[in-house]
Amino acid sequence: MDLGADLQESLFSLDETADDAGTPPGFRLHRLELLNWGTFHQGVRTFRLDGANSLLTGDIGSGKSTVVDAITTLLLPAHKIEYNKAAGAQKKERSLTSYVRGFHKSARSTGGEYSKPVALRGTGQLTVVLGVFRNAVLGKWVTLGITLWAAQEAGTPNRFYSLAEAEQSIAADFSSFGQDPLKLKKKLRAAGAAVHDTFDPYSAAFKRHFGISGNQAMELFHRTVSMKQVENIPRSCAATCSRRTTLPPGSPT
Repeated sequence: MDLGADLQESLFSLDETADDAGTPPGFRLHRLELLNWGTFHQGVRTFRLDGANSLLTGDIGSGKSTVVDAITTLLLPAHKIEYNKAAGAQKKERSLTSYVRGFHKSARSTGGEYSKPVALRGTGQLTVVLGVFRNAVLGKWVTLGITLWAAQEAGTPNRFYSLAEAEQSIAADFSSFGQDPLKLKKKLRAAGAAVHDTFDPYSAAFKRHFGISGNQAMELFHRTVSMKQVENIPRSCAATCSRRTTLPPGSPT
């Protein structure tokens, strides 16, 4: 789909209108939490954006694309995502399975005939990606989550999606249930979250909350999030990057 400049301007604009108190409108990403995503292994990694436009920086291999791919997985169906595209990777270099299992290197077989990826996590271990969004003007929260696990060594990971009209965290809302996804589903539903086994009803729900009326905005998001190079960035763009998030050297990729 070819989105013209006029259509892009109608979907997204940096010239946003704040309310009388100077609060920007709309739902904005307040916090991103990752558990067992890629080589962010064990423990919860938290990225605090507080609704501000943000610049993610770091050395090659520090995990920038891993974070971007996590956000993309929350908002787009996995089969449409070209993982690690933002880093200029070849198609299929990474996949949903590689992120869930934590593939981080390859090892040769005993005879040296072939190599296979080495995983940080075995089957059954849960991966959680959580995005906490806040509309400061309305005083409302929406938390989007995807929980994934590999039921077997090969194949696509199992998953379910959740949406809560509240601020959630992995530590408080995605723990104390063992490793049984059915128990986690029950816990989330008991707390008032909507749980979906497939992407489409989950997508329809968050679009309704965020006021996204069609698929064009998500199509534009899909295209821009995977850009490898952006040349001739206007100086005005730099002014919008009011928060800078840096990944330290040596962080997981």
